[in-house]
Amino acid sequence: MDSEKTVKLSIVIVNYKTPQMLIDCLESLLPELHTMNAACGEARVVIVDNKSNDDSVAQIAGWLSAQNPFTQTRITLVESPRNGGFSAGNNLGIAEVAACYYLLLNSDTIVRPGAITTLVKRMEGDCRLGALGPRLEYLDGRPQVSRFRRRGVTSELIRGAQLDLITRIFRAKNTAIELDEPEQEIDWISFACVLLRADVIAQVGDMDEGFFMYFEDIEYCLRIKSAGYAIKQELDARVVHLRGGTSSVKRNDSNQQRIPAYFYQSRSRYFTLLGGRRKLFWANIAWYTGRLLRLCKRVARSTVGPSIPCEWADLWRGFFTSQRQHPLPVFKNNRQVT
Repeated sequence: MDSEKTVKLSIVIVNYKTPQMLIDCLESLLPELHTMNAACGEARVVIVDNKSNDDSVAQIAGWLSAQNPFTQTRITLVESPRNGGFSAGNNLGIAEVAACYYLLLNSDTIVRPGAITTLVKRMEGDCRLGALGPRLEYLDGRPQVSRFRRRGVTSELIRGAQLDLITRIFRAKNTAIELDEPEQEIDWISFACVLLRADVIAQVGDMDEGFFMYFEDIEYCLRIKSAGYAIKQELDARVVHLRGGTSSVKRNDSNQQRIPAYFYQSRSRYFTLLGGRRKLFWANIAWYTGRLLRLCKRVARSTVGPSIPCEWADLWRGFFTSQRQHPLPVFKNNRQVT
């Protein structure tokens, strides 16, 4: 870590085989570095290449060498010796620079003008904020759902059923919080772009490297909430998220293809940390119950969408894996009870 001084903001971007997307993201960031420098304080960028084993490092280094001295002194490229996943890459990047705030940013994002400064000023103005996300949107400006309720057993019933009736009945337990819903308490936000307070990171610890990818954002936000901080979204800060650029999970989900094993292993870790294997077992049973309802509708010749192949079996990936780290806090009616 650069111990000479603490900068206002360190932006951490993890790359894995997406060099051109990353360069596009950096191009959108360059004006923000100047804006931040003038309005709030110095901002730095740390790029962590997660052992891509392609020409990512060469492409990124080539782009950086063509930039002006201001840009070159504010962007650091770090080569990880291993691909330890999303949490490991971000932990490595966070440790590189001492900062007041850390912005974790996906390589498949494009930052709209003023977004970074807006996020920092919002967090500076509210000491209760532990994590703050922007409005994520598609390239054409359509909003993406990026704020959520905690995933639990009932939300797995909803996910298994994928039926409008079930979603309406259990709307208060549905994971996604739509932008048109009334003000809701947010349990977690997408880590495609999230601003974290350095003091909060010091208090709750590093991101859990037991998650390779997915569910680490839920787990980390629950730790932040258990420490007494709020999770919020700043809709005036807008960031484009080119979903599926950094992982095949969303692409496979949309195309109804089998989802990679690491998604289910992370899911198993999350539910096990939440309440042991019993919690994971009942989450799986809830999913099966929802899927049975879905099949009943199909038998009744009602139209239902296709399903992801082998999900009924993949749910059990990681069920017997030992999960030794911290248990997650338990919430009831949005209050921590243990």
